[in-house]
Amino acid sequence: MSGVELAVPVAAKMGEFGVGEVYTIIRGKVASSKSLDDWYNILFKHMEMLLAIKEDKEREAQRNNQKDTTNAYKLWTNLVSEAAEEVKKLIDKYKEERRLRWWHIKRRAHLSEKMEKKCNHVRELLTDECLRDFLVDKPPEPVLKELNVPQISGYATLQKALEDIVGLLKNSKIKVIGVYGTKGVGKTTILRNLNNNEEVAKLFDIVIFVKVTADNLKLQLQEKIANRLMLDIEAIKGHGDEVARRIHKELENKKYLLILDEVEGAVNLEQLGIPSDRNGSKVVIATRLPLVYKLSRVERVIKVMELSPEEAWKMFRDTVRAINPVIDSPDIKPVAQLVCKRCSRLPLLIHKIANSFKLKESASSWRVGLEDLKPWPELQNQGLEELYSCLKFCYDELKDKKKQKCFLYTSLYPTNSKVYTDYLVECWAAQGLLGDINDTRRYQSARNCGVDILEHLANVSLLEKGERMIYVSMNDCMRQLALHISSRDPECSFYLQDGDESENLPSSRVWQQARWVSMNHRIPHDLPATQDCSMILTLLLRKNSKLTTIPQTLFENMNSLLLLDLYGTRIARLPSSLSKLTGLRGLFLNNCELLKSLSYEIESLQLLEVLDIRDTKVAFVPLHIGCLTNLRCLRIPFIATDEQNEAQNVHVISKLHLLEELTIEVISYEQWCINAETVLQQVAYLENLTNLRCCFPSAIVLGNFLSRSKSWSCNQQNSFTFFVGCQNSRRPQILESFEYNVTNYLRYCDGDGQKDDWAICKILPHADAFELVCHKDIKRLSNFVGSMYLERIRGLLVKRCNKVSTIVSDTSDNTMNGFQTEKRAILPNLEQLYLENLLNLKYAFRGPLHRGTFSRLQILSLKNCPCLSEVFSNGAIQHFSELEKLKIEDCSKIEELIILRGDTETEMHLLPKLEMLLLVNLPNFKIICSTPTLAWPSLELLRIHNCPKLKTLPFDNKNAANLKSINGQQEWWDELEWANNNNEVHQRLLLMFVASNEYFP
Repeated sequence: MSGVELAVPVAAKMGEFGVGEVYTIIRGKVASSKSLDDWYNILFKHMEMLLAIKEDKEREAQRNNQKDTTNAYKLWTNLVSEAAEEVKKLIDKYKEERRLRWWHIKRRAHLSEKMEKKCNHVRELLTDECLRDFLVDKPPEPVLKELNVPQISGYATLQKALEDIVGLLKNSKIKVIGVYGTKGVGKTTILRNLNNNEEVAKLFDIVIFVKVTADNLKLQLQEKIANRLMLDIEAIKGHGDEVARRIHKELENKKYLLILDEVEGAVNLEQLGIPSDRNGSKVVIATRLPLVYKLSRVERVIKVMELSPEEAWKMFRDTVRAINPVIDSPDIKPVAQLVCKRCSRLPLLIHKIANSFKLKESASSWRVGLEDLKPWPELQNQGLEELYSCLKFCYDELKDKKKQKCFLYTSLYPTNSKVYTDYLVECWAAQGLLGDINDTRRYQSARNCGVDILEHLANVSLLEKGERMIYVSMNDCMRQLALHISSRDPECSFYLQDGDESENLPSSRVWQQARWVSMNHRIPHDLPATQDCSMILTLLLRKNSKLTTIPQTLFENMNSLLLLDLYGTRIARLPSSLSKLTGLRGLFLNNCELLKSLSYEIESLQLLEVLDIRDTKVAFVPLHIGCLTNLRCLRIPFIATDEQNEAQNVHVISKLHLLEELTIEVISYEQWCINAETVLQQVAYLENLTNLRCCFPSAIVLGNFLSRSKSWSCNQQNSFTFFVGCQNSRRPQILESFEYNVTNYLRYCDGDGQKDDWAICKILPHADAFELVCHKDIKRLSNFVGSMYLERIRGLLVKRCNKVSTIVSDTSDNTMNGFQTEKRAILPNLEQLYLENLLNLKYAFRGPLHRGTFSRLQILSLKNCPCLSEVFSNGAIQHFSELEKLKIEDCSKIEELIILRGDTETEMHLLPKLEMLLLVNLPNFKIICSTPTLAWPSLELLRIHNCPKLKTLPFDNKNAANLKSINGQQEWWDELEWANNNNEVHQRLLLMFVASNEYFP
């Protein structure tokens, strides 16, 4: 701009402001023009400093990778970047205009003013407060992926366990999930896959995976959880309550998944700081100890099983073949399969042993390796020390010498075989492992001690529990450990021959040195006839079906023998040398089907405590057992023989005055009905009898026994299995349905009411399970006996009682056989109820009912009740708040399951815990529930089979949130009708539907 250019605006200003003011303006412009170079230098230096500071801060942030920059700092860096761009433009502009002459005052002044303004902005950025504490703790990542996680997609056993866990994570009713399995079964691998699962990551705000160690469980767990949440707890470390508060505050507004692996003790989530709210957060606890999930409020348990043999071989083969394809060669593959079998189908063992074999090239080297694996605890370089150390630690932690010996003794039975708990405890007792049994200590005390030890061994995973704890088993790893320890303990030296193991020691040495001899399932070719066997305490020859003869002199030199088990052999007689076993405590001859008599030599067994001769042909009662006055447990058959007087020696029973447990297994029922009164009259003399399993031809015979029995009149804590009016059964139906062992059981058949039922009333208050079959007079259970007699019942079966019209009904009529009964809850402790073949049953339950009635019922099953029209009527359904499974089958008349006629708000919360609903062969059934307002909050499985008139389902888009599967016939599904053609509901349920034409029990 020239001087003329400047003069034009100046003249305009003169007209507007006057001469003095214009002069001031011109002087300012000139000054700004002159200071352009100065502002440039200042701005350049300030900007250079600002960029240097930014670079320094970024380097500091990179060094502190556990920290993150503040949001204010991030905003500051954006402003610095913007300022840098603007300064660069100003500098470029300056370089262009610095060549202008001095009289271009306006342009220079304008640029100078811009630089001054930007310089002030840069100066502010240089002194910004956010630069002081610009680093803060990083927020935790939603998921920290585990590295090098083994894939389980090819192994159905592991994959199913993972899918089951994911399914429970989606269940809004369950918070704490247990994952249980023996050491090495793959729990950690499953949980690592769970941690990395993309579907799981979408369900939670944060996934916390913590591997727990045994020491200092609470503080160690808190520290690991706090570290995962990136909480600074250094100042409060060791102060559990303070750390818990910090953890709680961090998690209280988050939906979290906490995975705890290898937990060895009880976990108190509240003490750790884990919020107890039900906002969809979950906790998964993995342990090898059942006691842990029992003490840690676990709501559902997933048991991880060993791999199938096919899966185990696939895992073993794939591990070896990845390095060495020689495993598929014809000479190596059979050996490799034997090696794989030694891995007990445990992924941990499979990986370790497969990796130790993968470099072996020849069949010879594989065979040498196989031999070295017997037993594997001796190996020092096969990568198995960790597993052996863990198992040995579990054994050492028993500390009690008797418990340790009980564990070692159980290894005498084949791997994974079912060893029945009653029998095993009797074996332990015979060995003296459960203390002395004498005049002051009853056999029941020893049995209780044995059961306690069994439960402990199962709870620390040294033994595996069977169904209802009726039996236990020992897996191959534990058995290897036990045999390894026993081989180094002279008191537990053994000789073993069974399907899995064989100790090939010289025969003479075996019989001279062994304390425990077991030849299960093996034909003993070398039973000694003359050798010194004085060290042997246990001889197990059980399940040798080809053993028909025992050498007459076998027991001549076994004077220390405490237990002899010949179960399942084919012997027809016992050897004469049996009389030498004067110290014998336990003799098992059950299932010796050819054995017809007990020879007089048995009289010498004066210390015998347990005798089992069930399933033999031995006549009732063997005369010689009258001499066994120390007998505490007797199990004996009643079987018809050629003798005219079947109970000719029955008087010997009363001589067994120390007898505590008696089982009479009735084979010949008709003959028993003739002799039962006589036999039971002798049984009644037994003052110490506390456990009786027997059948009574009628309730009158039972009543006579109860009135005479000295043990029952003393009100002792008796346990019993009574069959009244019918023959005994090995496996009563109601007992089979329980997950735990039920001790006191009563089955009552063909009763006709009035005077017969009084004896039943005397037994019922002590019964845990009751089966009422073919009663001729009963019309409803609530009037059969008073409610007080039914309070203890946990399992009930009512079957073929054809006058029954309702089970429990309106409490306004409270008479029993013409007598007034108490007004109280009926069956308050009942857990399972089965109603079968009740031809006149019309209304199962009719309200109003007393509070507490059916308050614990979990399973309800109705089968073949052709007149049944209503299950729950007149408000009775409100009493079934604990019901988990409901099954209705072969009930031709019923049309509707749930009839709602009251408060909608109350009705929507009915059946809150129902998980399974099964409807089978209901030809006229039309409606599950007439309204979709019912919440069905716990329902997971709906099965429909042959219900052709059922056209609608009681679900919408909101209820039944946990429903996972609808099973039924495809034709039925295709004909379903949807309210208002609601395609959205149809599509939701279609994802759950599984077509099946199979009938299910």
